[in-house]
Amino acid sequence: MAASPGSLDLTVSASQITGEIPGVLQGGRVLSNGPGWTKIGGRIAHPFDGHGYVRAFEFAKDGGCRVRARFVETQVYRDESAAKRLVHRGFATNIDDAPWKNIGFGKPRNVANTTIVRWGDRLLAGWEGGAPHALDAATLETLGEESFGGAINGQATLAHMHYDAAQDRLVLCSLTMGRNTKITFREVDRSAKVLSSREVTVEGSLFAHDFALTPDYYVLGANPLKMKLGELAKMALGTSTLLRSVAIDEQKPGMFYLIPRKGSAPMRVIEAPDRVFVVHFANAFQRGAEVVVDACVFHRFEFGEEFGYTGPHTPFDPALPDVRKPQRLYRARIAEGAQRATWEKLVPHGVDFPRVHPLKDGVESALIFGATRADTRYSDPFDSIVRVDTRDPARAPQVWTAPEDVFVGEPLFAPDAANEDRGHVMVLLSDGINERTTLAVFDASAIDQGPVASVPLPLLPIAFHGEWDGGDTSRGSV
Repeated sequence: MAASPGSLDLTVSASQITGEIPGVLQGGRVLSNGPGWTKIGGRIAHPFDGHGYVRAFEFAKDGGCRVRARFVETQVYRDESAAKRLVHRGFATNIDDAPWKNIGFGKPRNVANTTIVRWGDRLLAGWEGGAPHALDAATLETLGEESFGGAINGQATLAHMHYDAAQDRLVLCSLTMGRNTKITFREVDRSAKVLSSREVTVEGSLFAHDFALTPDYYVLGANPLKMKLGELAKMALGTSTLLRSVAIDEQKPGMFYLIPRKGSAPMRVIEAPDRVFVVHFANAFQRGAEVVVDACVFHRFEFGEEFGYTGPHTPFDPALPDVRKPQRLYRARIAEGAQRATWEKLVPHGVDFPRVHPLKDGVESALIFGATRADTRYSDPFDSIVRVDTRDPARAPQVWTAPEDVFVGEPLFAPDAANEDRGHVMVLLSDGINERTTLAVFDASAIDQGPVASVPLPLLPIAFHGEWDGGDTSRGSV
């Protein structure tokens, strides 16, 4: 992972690209966001606390690729750029070895490093504990925090935002933690006006990074948390972090929450067949009165060592995630009036970073693409991409595996306008040993045949999440 790559403007000519960028993709962009600056003043920040670095890979009409990358200039980024050291304590990072310098949190360390969403003439760079930052869609210039008219000021708002294409709305979820957890969903239009909101309170504390939606419901995993009192005390004294102070409460059963989007009907609490810890949902939809949820589920989960983080003074170790049991892609079914779900495992692989047709969030979509491991005992670090056709669960999934020691990022689906089974999948491949990144383009119907085009790039920091921006065929145009 690069320490701080800085702004980037380069052009990769068609002659430098292996294969050819399909004509249908030309004029569109792959957008990507992740922690681009993690070694700050000689101290290594946890990836969750690294500064957001947004990249746009535009497929030019001449068959080349234009690349632009910029840091999200949050207040935290400006402060630490000026000081050339860590200034703000993070969710998983202390600013110094001297405990007294770490006491207190102050304003949340909003580094806008997790998601990137096109919304009209702006991009929204999301983060887990505060408002997203708005960027100019063409230049990537930071415009400032987007609070949607003050609606989410001071609220921990999930980095993941979901697009309801049928109503042309962006859906947000905010959490207020305490003895119990208040959850607020808001739906906004392109002018940032809040069109509707729904608030519920659930017992205890829960972890949430993502949610799903259907025409009638918002969907969350219960993901119950408990506090580790010893680590919490050390955090207060400046020797531990918030990430080390939380754990999943395995004494509670696995559950899904279905929160009605309309009216004031009560939330449905649905028991799952096993413990449920969901970081990412693939999708959710309705078949009549039945609710179907496709989710990547851990049965056990331990916080720490994400992406191979080993501490503020030692290098990342990409093998560390191997110690975790994998997350499995399940399809859960919830019948009308039911209080318990049934489910089936869709593939034998561990799957994360699941994506479906970008205009079918909340609507049944046949194909799911995800990052995986060829070794089905694990989920990550990812070395493969997987294509799942949910219409025929008995059919083996298509899998493509990268060369050894190459990290596979989130696959992004650019569907064909006339046939959702066709289109292309783009994924960033990170080769730290040979210090290079490759943007690989696949035929979505033949993932296992390998890339149809490979764009060579300098080594870039890993990314968390991205989006296919098809211009006037998606959510807006530059």
